[in-house]
Amino acid sequence: CCQAHDQCYSEAENKTICSSFLDTPYTEIYKYSCKDEEITCSSSNNECEMFVCNCDRTAAMCFAKAPYDPAHHRLDKKKYCSS
Repeated sequence: CCQAHDQCYSEAENKTICSSFLDTPYTEIYKYSCKDEEITCSSSNNECEMFVCNCDRTAAMCFAKAPYDPAHHRLDKKKYCSS
């Protein structure tokens, strides 16, 4: 889930719609709703907001499906998560 989310954010950063100083995936504020465990990105979002919202929406759905392993609570990120 995290790798796909990171790749989605990287893709957003490379898009011209998200290339201004204020439009970055990490600072983008967007509108969404959640009903019956379904996340919907608002049609009032601009292109960058919509792209980032869908990155986060996809990650949230992935996390919701994935089992949590308490053994990973203090996972050594430098050892297991480096590129």
